[in-house]
Amino acid sequence: MKEINIFKDIKAIFFDFDNTLVSFEEVSVKALEIVARNILNYVKEKYPNINLNWNELFRSLLETSRKLDEKGIYDRRVWWEEVLNRYNIKAERKNLYEWTQIYWSIAGNNQPYEDALDIIEYLKRKGFKLGIITNSDGEWGNKRQRLNKFPLISYFDVIVIGGENNIKPKPNPQPFIVACEKLNLPVNSCLMIGDDPTKDCLAAKNAGLYSILIDRNNKAKFTELYADFIVQNLKKLKEIF
Repeated sequence: MKEINIFKDIKAIFFDFDNTLVSFEEVSVKALEIVARNILNYVKEKYPNINLNWNELFRSLLETSRKLDEKGIYDRRVWWEEVLNRYNIKAERKNLYEWTQIYWSIAGNNQPYEDALDIIEYLKRKGFKLGIITNSDGEWGNKRQRLNKFPLISYFDVIVIGGENNIKPKPNPQPFIVACEKLNLPVNSCLMIGDDPTKDCLAAKNAGLYSILIDRNNKAKFTELYADFIVQNLKKLKEIF
C-alpha cells in the first residue's frame, strides 16, 4: 500500500453508511431468510407444480442481492423479480411491495459501530469536513429515515444519496463528485472510506478522490488495486489524521 502521508492535504472525509458506519450485512441476511420463506409460500400457492425448496431459494436471493448491490442496483423489488425470473414465476406488485416491507422491517434495524462513533467525533474535533455517500434503499425503502437514526448524523456537513435527486448510484463517480462540489473542494483533497472495494474505494478513485477500505473481517484481497490504504478498525485512522 502507499505511504500514509499521501493523505496530508485531505480536507474532507466521506463515509459509506451500511457496513461502514452501521451494521447491515447480518440483518440483511436475516431479512432475506424471512423473505425467502414468504416467497416460497407464494410459489407453493400460485405455482404448485414448481419444485422449489427454501434452501435453493435463499441461496438464489443471497447470490442475486450481492451481485445486484455490487452493480448499484439497490431496488429490492428488482432483486425479487430477478430471482423469480429464474423459475419463470411472476409476482404482482402488491406481493413485491409486501416482501420489500418485510425486508426493511428487519434490515432497517442497524446498530452503529463503536469505532465509527469514536472516529467521527475525533475527526470533527480535528476540523475535517465530514460527509456520507451512500446509495438509495430503492422503491418502498427510506434511506433518509435510516440515516436520521444515526446518533451523530448532525456531525455531517454533506449527505449524498446515489439513486435519488437525479444522482447516479455508486459505483458511478457522480455521487463522489457531487459531494466534493457541495463542499467547494477539489476531488484530490477529499477521501472516501467504505467497506466495498469496488463500489466505494475504486469508484472514488475513479472520480479522483483518495480512498481507504475498512475491512473489518480481513477478507479483502489485492486491496492495492482498489484502495490507497486499508484498516480493520476505524480507530486506526487516528494514526493517519
